[in-house]
Amino acid sequence: MDFSAAHVSYVIAAYSISAVCVIGLFLYVLLRDRALAAKLKQNAEKDTL
Repeated sequence: MDFSAAHVSYVIAAYSISAVCVIGLFLYVLLRDRALAAKLKQNAEKDTL
């Protein structure tokens, strides 16, 4: 990649936005999975009581 090009700031910004979106989606899925697993465990404990 030619870092002396005039549009390099747009390319870096685009990659940064993409990275933030991918990391955000990863965290969303991870946190949602943990929340659903906890809810499932809680419901399973209610059923056994």
